[in-house]
Amino acid sequence: MKGFFKLFVLPFFVGAIGGFSALFMRELIRYSSKLAVAIDFFNQDSRFYLVIIPILFIISAFTIKNFLNNPTNPTIDSVARSIVLKKGRLDYKKGIATVVLSAINIGFGVPVGREGPIAKLGGSLSSLFLKGMRFENFNVPLLVSCGVSSALAATFNAPIAAVIFGLEIILGRLSFNVIIPLTISSAVGVVISRYFLGNYPAFVVPQLSYNYKLLFLIPLFAFLFAVVVYVFEYVFESSVNFFTKLNLTFYSKALIGGLIVGVLLWLWPDAASLGYKQVSYLFSLKYSYADALMLSLVKMVALAITFASGMFGGIFAPSIFGGAFFGYALGGVIHNFFPFVNPLDVALIGTASISASISSAPFRSTLIVAELAQNYHMILPLMISSVMTVYFSHILQDKINFSRSAMQKGFDLMNEKYRNELIKVKVVNFIDPSIMSLKREQFIKDIVFELMNSSSSYFSVVEDDRLVGVLSFRDVRLVGEFENDKVKVKDIMTPNPNYLTLDSSGLDVFELLSHIDVDYIPIVENDESLRYMGMLDVNAFLKFVSFLYFKENLFRKEEVLKREGK
Repeated sequence: MKGFFKLFVLPFFVGAIGGFSALFMRELIRYSSKLAVAIDFFNQDSRFYLVIIPILFIISAFTIKNFLNNPTNPTIDSVARSIVLKKGRLDYKKGIATVVLSAINIGFGVPVGREGPIAKLGGSLSSLFLKGMRFENFNVPLLVSCGVSSALAATFNAPIAAVIFGLEIILGRLSFNVIIPLTISSAVGVVISRYFLGNYPAFVVPQLSYNYKLLFLIPLFAFLFAVVVYVFEYVFESSVNFFTKLNLTFYSKALIGGLIVGVLLWLWPDAASLGYKQVSYLFSLKYSYADALMLSLVKMVALAITFASGMFGGIFAPSIFGGAFFGYALGGVIHNFFPFVNPLDVALIGTASISASISSAPFRSTLIVAELAQNYHMILPLMISSVMTVYFSHILQDKINFSRSAMQKGFDLMNEKYRNELIKVKVVNFIDPSIMSLKREQFIKDIVFELMNSSSSYFSVVEDDRLVGVLSFRDVRLVGEFENDKVKVKDIMTPNPNYLTLDSSGLDVFELLSHIDVDYIPIVENDESLRYMGMLDVNAFLKFVSFLYFKENLFRKEEVLKREGK
């Protein structure tokens, strides 16, 4: 009965919390929009943005600095990192304040999304609920993940994508005890959303179909979508550097950013707020290709400047907008050369591709778009383009593509200072000389007891001082498939194994651990000689880099205590 409570009852209540969190956010946005209309002294003229956006940025800066203690922007992925790294302990006060602040900004036209703040609120209130109930022996990160997934399911009206979010971003594993709670909570969130808001898509898309020849053009589309994301990242980083060089105060930065965004929205008012209504208009063919291209670029630039100014908001809705409008313009150009290309198909592909690239989560983005648009038969081009766009984005931006696997181990590689510390770590300091190496011609029966008594379950196979393979206990289990006892190491070993070199850094270790899950890793002198140097002790390495992770805060606190005489 306890299992039923953990798998079904608790996720049901957490799902309700997430569902009502989404409703709360959407109602706040609706009332904020009404308030904006009521005080609009320009009678719904876009000049209103010239005044109201800088004011909102200043108010937001004051709130963030004085009441939220300068937290990070609550995007969906940052919420996921908080759940993993803080083991589900989220601050509900910051969650509520973030939602209220973001809802007001969105209602008045700030070009950000609502999804990140909703995820933050759903997770924070779920964490508060679990803390208040004082449940023992429960998986708090899993249940908080259920709260986030249900909030996203209610937001997007997309239960399948919400479950995938929990599996792909937060938890990173599949099991009976994970899938059931995520499914229950996501379903409850969607039921609440559909009961109060109706079963409607976030934006209206006609039933699309595509010619299979379109698939051959997807690499081109994906590359160009990756370029758009590159431009967004470039504008964001350039804006941050610009504000840094000017040595501006937090309020000055907010004011300048607000003025720039206000001018952009004055000139292109359709780029304001969430933009789902404009996306629906796009799929109704109410924009020219030139207007669509301009609006996509304005939206992404305005979003980058908004974030660089220190403002809050989600990134998914703007990426949907930017992908749809840029994809439509791109499809219009390609249609002149290849008439079988429907610009609306490319627009829908763009929504998934750009959001996938920004979040580095192609599967989740594909499903969200397919469910949002209720165009499931478009899932093949959506999926292919999303994966390829993520690939091209990592090449163009030289991104770390293994940060998520490290996050699931409790290490935040998105932290630049920590990455720099890891680069300084040399693997030679973690070589364990006690781990035996093997020869190709050794009989398994002659060494099996030595293998069993070793602290490692992973052994290097060395010939003439060169690494030629590895042998694991998983390989040893293959002995049972042989009909005789003359099985040699070379018969079951894994040739051409993964390895590190003496020049490898801590980041290289994490990259390798994203591919294999082992307790020891072979180290060679260099890639040319493959001269075997020993085995890296993974547990010793993780202990050391864990110390690197918290040493700055730990010793800073000690210095403060000494100064205070405590």
